[in-house]
Amino acid sequence: MTFLNNILSVARYESKLLKRSWFFKVFSVLSVLLIAGASVLIMQFQKFALSCIPSLAAYNLLLYFNVAQAIVSIFLASEYLKRDKQLDTSEVFYVRPLSNAEYLLGKMWGTIRVFILLNFLVILVALTVCYIYIPEHVSPLSFIMYFFILNVPTLIYIIGLSTLMMLLVKNQALTFVILLGYIGLTLFYVGDKCYYLFDYIGFNIPMLESTITGFADLSSLIVHSVLYLLLG
Repeated sequence: MTFLNNILSVARYESKLLKRSWFFKVFSVLSVLLIAGASVLIMQFQKFALSCIPSLAAYNLLLYFNVAQAIVSIFLASEYLKRDKQLDTSEVFYVRPLSNAEYLLGKMWGTIRVFILLNFLVILVALTVCYIYIPEHVSPLSFIMYFFILNVPTLIYIIGLSTLMMLLVKNQALTFVILLGYIGLTLFYVGDKCYYLFDYIGFNIPMLESTITGFADLSSLIVHSVLYLLLG
């Protein structure tokens, strides 16, 4: 219990710091506005497609938000290690019997928790817009499914990778450049090569859900998502 309490204490402190960050506030506001705008455009120009495949709105909106989230989480996940070294913002924990594992896990969970709350806010905004325009062709379950298949594994993997790179490289700018190049490489060059093995964002994987047949290969999607979840 002490192990969990220490992790949750660090996570609560980190969450408060992250919520006060202007960078995260700006990203949150832009995310909500862009998702609302994109939802309106999808409702206006893809009504026929949505009447055939209701999950299309959830897939499009959460997929592109997932790309933006991956890029921003690189910066914020590496920021707390840099901030601790420069400003000693975690002196409150250094006087306690806290292991390095508890400290890092708490920092990571605090960051993940705030991003999950932002994901729920984005989903709520998207669902609200969809219900206003075409309530008969909205699939709330699709938003939940894509959240767990797309957003959660990508978020945990990127935050874990960013923390590891920051500990190895010890330079935030270099870490950001390396991981941004990694994202660009997997998005635009690797793509669907190697049977989508390196597509941790899910940008190229066939993932559209049919109301009749469901996913084309749900078991493979779950294996792929769990792979990156565990790697993270």
